[in-house]
Amino acid sequence: MAFNRSVDVVVIGGGFAGITAARDLQKSGLTTLVLEARDRLGGRTWHKEVNGFAVELGGTWIHWTQPFVWAEKERYGLEIQETPGCAAERIAIKTGDQVHDLREDQLAEFVDGFHQFFAASKAVWELPYDSRHTREAIVECDAQTVADRMNALELTPLQRTAVGGMLEILSMNQPENASYVEMMRCWSLTGWNYELFNDTAARYKFTNGTGALVSAIAEDGAFEVALNTSVSSVQHSATGVSVTTVNGEVVTAKRAVVTVPLNVLNSVSFDPPLSTVKQEASQLKHVGGGYKVFFEVEGDPGAVMTLSRSTDSPLIGSFTYKRGEQHSVLAGFSLEPGALEKPLSEWQTVLEEFMPGVRLLSTFGHDWGDDALSNGSWCTYRPGCFGRFADELPRHEGHLYFASGDTTEGWRGFIEGAISSGSKAAVAVAHSLAS
Repeated sequence: MAFNRSVDVVVIGGGFAGITAARDLQKSGLTTLVLEARDRLGGRTWHKEVNGFAVELGGTWIHWTQPFVWAEKERYGLEIQETPGCAAERIAIKTGDQVHDLREDQLAEFVDGFHQFFAASKAVWELPYDSRHTREAIVECDAQTVADRMNALELTPLQRTAVGGMLEILSMNQPENASYVEMMRCWSLTGWNYELFNDTAARYKFTNGTGALVSAIAEDGAFEVALNTSVSSVQHSATGVSVTTVNGEVVTAKRAVVTVPLNVLNSVSFDPPLSTVKQEASQLKHVGGGYKVFFEVEGDPGAVMTLSRSTDSPLIGSFTYKRGEQHSVLAGFSLEPGALEKPLSEWQTVLEEFMPGVRLLSTFGHDWGDDALSNGSWCTYRPGCFGRFADELPRHEGHLYFASGDTTEGWRGFIEGAISSGSKAAVAVAHSLAS
């Protein structure tokens, strides 16, 4: 493609926020160009075949409680399937140094732990898509960590493992670094209901992968894409926007939609600079880290789920991802540094605690924290950051508009949040050019 050219709108970043915005803008009659630093579209989702298995190395799960992504699934007629271990026939839980199967008579105790932890969330996040509705209550709790909340409760050992382990996975950080109000937001989005909370997190995924939705949006939108194109600087003024790539190519546009992940937003130079709050947020970074580790095992382990705390095991949680007669795959989560490089023999010992007799064949995954284009996994704000950042991060600055799953209301950190953010940005940009 030819550079040193002009378009109506340039979109920086080709994740779900970027391609949704590009599709909607192109369909509204605006010439739109997506500049993507990777060699593919999809951002922090990545549907790829590894060891003969088609897996999602990044964002994966969707649910009908997420209106934007579910509408896209319906729009393009995409099929979904269940993740076997999220409708588990067996749940193995480690409390302290003991692993035991969750018994039927413990289910009520298990679920009650979540209701205790989230008891205040209906008042604090009454309308999870509108934080202004109860802003005072949210800000009042903003500095509290998950650990603070857990320490204030008299939970049983089972409940401490259940709640602690699940929230370590949801935040991808330890309880002392995770935000209580962020976790309450997620609980409120699922109607203050444990079953929906569990199912929304990891039960339903695209049969043909997130790549099927990426392709459907790109083909439908027919917008122009430049892959392997990193942006180095953005100049913006009253007359428009000028974007320069690392190779010195220049694109001028009337508007720009910036979808760069929060943790690497500061890698792009803006002239004039972005607001001090946006810069501060990108320097501080969100806390989403950790690793999604896939375990290829011999035979079929059944529909299994495991749960632990990071203080008790390198494996805070796992579940059967894909079953097969000869070999199967489990999706696991770990906060241990270097989890993807951990020797097979060490992971074998860890897995055997939860699944006696299991034989581990391989492990694989993608290190999003070490990925220069993401510097982290999915987004959850640090304790004390919501009141400071929530309104400012998505606010447009002149002819620059911002869209990201990291900065949206509602399902922040999810595919849903990225799509909703991109959709709203497209409406705002089109409106600004029509007025």
